[in-house]
Amino acid sequence: MKGWISGLSVAIIILLAASCRQPQVPEYYGFQNLQLARGDDGQATLATTVKMYNSNPFNLYLKRAEVDVLINGKHAGHSLLDTTIFIPKKDTFFVPIALQIDMKSLFSNALSLLQSSKVNVTLDGRVKVTKGMMTFNRPFHYEGKEDINELLQGTGF
Repeated sequence: MKGWISGLSVAIIILLAASCRQPQVPEYYGFQNLQLARGDDGQATLATTVKMYNSNPFNLYLKRAEVDVLINGKHAGHSLLDTTIFIPKKDTFFVPIALQIDMKSLFSNALSLLQSSKVNVTLDGRVKVTKGMMTFNRPFHYEGKEDINELLQGTGF
């Protein structure tokens, strides 16, 4: 009887450990609804919705996200999202982002922006997600070329 109970205990521990595996980082699908509003003192507010895909076979909740945005290698802004967003399993989801951009840092890159219609956008940050009672802090990184004309289309710039 003791052997059966200890075997059951081991099986339960293995099942719990397997169900608590770290979630995969969602895949980046792009920006939507980019809005850029001019502010005071060389600042602008950038608001957008980022489309992502959750490849995990389970639902998650995004509890917090922090991201630094670099354009052509120069720091352009920082964003903090401190709200709960439901992330469905094996599906796309949307994350609203708003950040203050230092226009001076963008204008210091003006020559390279004028020479090419593409800019190198880098996103570095951390997210806090939960799966049931488990909480995971995960770093993320995205780097890619974005068409500056597409990004600024309809923003008034």
